[in-house]
Amino acid sequence: MSKELINETFEKAEGVFQLMPVFVPRLFGEAGRRLRLHPDDYYAMGMNRGSLKERWFSSVINCNNGPLAEEDEGLS
Repeated sequence: MSKELINETFEKAEGVFQLMPVFVPRLFGEAGRRLRLHPDDYYAMGMNRGSLKERWFSSVINCNNGPLAEEDEGLS
């Protein structure tokens, strides 16, 4: 992402960035209901990735989820 694109987006939205949350799968534990996901969505990325247990907002770091994680996983 370039500095120009960030500035352009910032100006178009009059200083507000519209960010989307990112759901992060984890292999440990069980999926909880606190995220208010439908039970069909607990394993949206597949059983081998684990269940969705975390929701990250305005994250600028990647999550460390092992070799199956996408390069930009965790970024919102």
